[in-house]
Amino acid sequence: MAGLVGHHAQAIGAALHLLDYPDVDGGRKAHARVTPLVGGIVLALASASAAVLVRSTLDDAGPVLHLGWLAATVIIMFLIGVTDDRFHLKPVLRLVGALIMLGLVVADAPDFSLSFLRFAGQDQLWLLGGWGAGFTLLCLVGLLNAVNMADGKNGVVIGMGLIWTVVLACHLPPMLWPVLAAAGGTLAMLFAFNMAGRLFLGDGGSYALSALFGLLAIYAYNHDFAVMRADDVAVMFAIPVFDTIRLMVARAWRRQSPFHGDSDHLHHHLFVRIGWPRGLWVYLAMVALPNAAALLWPGTGLVWLLVSLFAYAGVLFTARAPESLARPAE
Repeated sequence: MAGLVGHHAQAIGAALHLLDYPDVDGGRKAHARVTPLVGGIVLALASASAAVLVRSTLDDAGPVLHLGWLAATVIIMFLIGVTDDRFHLKPVLRLVGALIMLGLVVADAPDFSLSFLRFAGQDQLWLLGGWGAGFTLLCLVGLLNAVNMADGKNGVVIGMGLIWTVVLACHLPPMLWPVLAAAGGTLAMLFAFNMAGRLFLGDGGSYALSALFGLLAIYAYNHDFAVMRADDVAVMFAIPVFDTIRLMVARAWRRQSPFHGDSDHLHHHLFVRIGWPRGLWVYLAMVALPNAAALLWPGTGLVWLLVSLFAYAGVLFTARAPESLARPAE
């Protein structure tokens, strides 16, 4: 599916009016040509189809219900994002739509809701009680914004998705491996087309990807909490979340809307300082290496979360340059 969409991306994008045009006035969109926003189509269809196929093989009502919710959430979140790609929705409409869909799945599927926290070195659980659903929703919406903000240079979000696929494969039960295989195989193919400038994920893709990996990370944590602690989950998404928090604070300081676009993202600074794809390999290394260490040495997630924070701060300080704020970004 990914190969077919990739090879016919321009025609599909034109037919569906899902095209991203470069800015002709020196704006943030500096890609060389009109690029189709169709990567999310195949990611959403492949991962949701895999969830439905796995669902059809199970008899237990619990996993069946939750896999149905997983497939539905990925598709609905994709539709919200692709509607924005097509019609440029106001940010508040996208946020409300995401809150409604994610709120429904969190309320009805306990496997996708956080009811406790357990960190490395901690024997007791922190029960969240009535705050669990709200905290889960906050985490999922925060991840959605972080992924969407990180999707500004070729390879960043798709590359992170590949890393998250490997991490979750080490924690999820085998019945969910086909879902990861479908998502991972699709992302690997899309990565090649994206790096060649043939297609973008679009908001549809980033919304579907954040919902898929956010829900699967919660599922893995709930079922493997003896090994996977809350800090391990935090390490997975640390770099894009750190960047989002910094951007939100900076925009609030400048009295700008949190949805205001700029070229102050980590990937923009890496692009200006060392170029692309060299900047991409630095970004993905900052995500992959702490996660690999957390897998190799279970129970050390807090250490690698701190390492991620210092690595992010150090790379940002090194890469950041005043002129990068003025240079157009892709």
